[in-house]
Amino acid sequence: MANSSARSTSSRGTQRSAATSQTTQLSLTGEKEAFITATEHGDAEEVRRILEESKIGPNTTVTREGYGRSALSLAATYGQTYVLAELLKEGADPMLKSATQRTPLHDACIGGHLDCVALLLDVMENVEVPDKNGQTAAHLAAFNGEAGALSLLLERGANMIAEDHKGRQPAHLAATRNHVTILRMLFDHGVDLDCQCEAGKTPLHYGAQHGALESVVCLVERDCDTTIGDNNSSYLAAHLAARHDKLGCLRFLVQQGTAMDAVMADGRACSHIVNYGNTPIHFAAEGGKADCFNCCLQHDADLTVRNLNGDSPLDTAKKNGHPLLMEKAVKNELTCPICFAKFKKEEYERAHAPAPVERSITTAGSIAYTSPLPVLRTPMSSLLGAPAQRHTNAHPKNLFKSDLQKKKPVRKLPNRDLPTKYFGEYLDPNEVFKFQL
Repeated sequence: MANSSARSTSSRGTQRSAATSQTTQLSLTGEKEAFITATEHGDAEEVRRILEESKIGPNTTVTREGYGRSALSLAATYGQTYVLAELLKEGADPMLKSATQRTPLHDACIGGHLDCVALLLDVMENVEVPDKNGQTAAHLAAFNGEAGALSLLLERGANMIAEDHKGRQPAHLAATRNHVTILRMLFDHGVDLDCQCEAGKTPLHYGAQHGALESVVCLVERDCDTTIGDNNSSYLAAHLAARHDKLGCLRFLVQQGTAMDAVMADGRACSHIVNYGNTPIHFAAEGGKADCFNCCLQHDADLTVRNLNGDSPLDTAKKNGHPLLMEKAVKNELTCPICFAKFKKEEYERAHAPAPVERSITTAGSIAYTSPLPVLRTPMSSLLGAPAQRHTNAHPKNLFKSDLQKKKPVRKLPNRDLPTKYFGEYLDPNEVFKFQL
């Protein structure tokens, strides 16, 4: 009886301790959530109170968007300067990395929170910490167009030619996102804007590929080389612009001297890779336009030419469900009506050609009568004082037309350029871009 009573007492004690532990855990979880919420909302007083009255530490981490992040990282992300200062005062580690290997400085530079950037730079030992992609805070500031953050990094001696895992520098990322201010700042600080990544691409390649026309203009104005090819197929910047349908960049690069027939390593030029290598006959096959397909064939289109995916025109027709239709076009069972009418007219004229006599009569009728007498350079009548007579070997009918043309009054009106009047002066791209060779 005594043993059963002891066991009962022990069981109740274990239950009470488990309940107490669970209550404590719930209390800590609630405090942690309150701490993170206050950090994100910028409530510096609440953050200070929780740090003083609970066991929550300044390096507390939480999962956000699937990644583990510290409270300092969240404060830097949301630009909560007072909370950031409070956490640093309580001993938060500014070098603590998130699950993506980014420090709070990365997050502050992404958002352009300059006060947070300045605070972190004052306490960080190394501002060149790379994330999982090998990108430093300077890379992210350049990619997001945060000129102020990049300027602070420059003042603290940050490396502006640091390379990520693909060999890209901040200039490459700035050109990708068309941040002209960043490119100018880098150029003014002596950064080589012809730098190449591991693929051999320069910032000019990245700008042309992504249609960043202002960046392309800025780079060309700063004498960047438009003839540098990448390591893939010796692609020039113009080739990438053509491949990705960035016609504004392609037009500008051609105007600045890039030859349209500049070839890559495989012998293709810009004209071969526009629209991802699709020729007009590829588009006709894709849309099931048998008449257009036949028209291309009538004008010597090549059925063996392949686009960037390696598809011939007939392969494109198969992928888009028009193989039989295109076969009929190849066999001239379905023809282009315009080409067929022209061919029909030529065949009729060939079959009903005029006889030689008829052809000579027609030819003679169109030629003026020629006088057998020599033409005097100085009329004899003018030498004898008589009124000059018109001596010519022109046909009378032609003379009559000539007289009518001379008698016809000439209207002298000012020339008016209607497109200029209604749409304004034509804008020269070189004037718009303020750059001329």
